[in-house]
Amino acid sequence: MHADDSGAATAQGPALADCLARFPCPLLAPQESVGLGPAVSWNVQGVDSLVTALELVYESDNRCQLMVKTVRSREGLDPRGLPIDTVADLLSNYLSRADVLARPDRYRSTPGNLDRAAPTDPAAHRERYRRIQHAADQATAATATVACDDAPVAGQRTDALGAGVLELPWRDGATVWCVGMPDILDRLVLRTATSQDLSRF
Repeated sequence: MHADDSGAATAQGPALADCLARFPCPLLAPQESVGLGPAVSWNVQGVDSLVTALELVYESDNRCQLMVKTVRSREGLDPRGLPIDTVADLLSNYLSRADVLARPDRYRSTPGNLDRAAPTDPAAHRERYRRIQHAADQATAATATVACDDAPVAGQRTDALGAGVLELPWRDGATVWCVGMPDILDRLVLRTATSQDLSRF
């Protein structure tokens, strides 16, 4: 499963292997000791044929535990049209996914209704995002250090609305965003993703 640039799920699209071949840096994944198991899905962001970000998603017990998004460096790229990640955007995406998992019947399609059962109206969607943006703006970012491939990497962590957003610098000017439950971010250890991590895709 992957999503297009709008964030909407699509039934078909490029294979993860094809996207990895066009992605200039390794993905990060949580170490086995974190206890999340394998990723259950992945998402891609890009402009035309340019892959700008790849994301691995970890879920269990109807809960979205963690989303790990590796974003390539913008150096040397035309900035026009490139996605820009913010704490509020990432928090919004995570909370939306968590809500779908927690209340699947609300979003399940039926034979007579092929659209999602509970699309929000535009005004409600804007108000929801406004609340998330306000919470992100009011939260205080704190320095956080996470081991990545056994080396300490310092980044910024922001906790709001029962979730946490962690931004870390990565190789070759890339950035890694980890969004998930605070207790998971507390014990998070990352490593370069292996073929075994990605074999199910």
